[in-house]
Amino acid sequence: MAVTETYLAKFRRAVRRIKSTDTDAELTELIEECRADLISVGVSADKVNDETDPLVLGAVKCFVRGRFGLSNEEADKNLEYYAGYKDELRKKTGYMNEEEEVE
Repeated sequence: MAVTETYLAKFRRAVRRIKSTDTDAELTELIEECRADLISVGVSADKVNDETDPLVLGAVKCFVRGRFGLSNEEADKNLEYYAGYKDELRKKTGYMNEEEEVE
């Protein structure tokens, strides 16, 4: 699913950047990379692409904050938070593909 302008604006705020072609391109790529990562561990594509889901938004923000830019002192901490979110999403009812529910 494409990244909407409204969703992208949330990530611009999260990394404290103004709208620019380069920033938007990098953020969009990171959002898509995160979505693919979540899907690869069994999180439902419908949930991953639901831009109104606050848990998915939190996970994607952590991923993006951890991977955005070249000099980022908080990168490791944000990627740890992302790993925690990913683990929690895998345990939540309704977030996993039915055949991959974690107990």
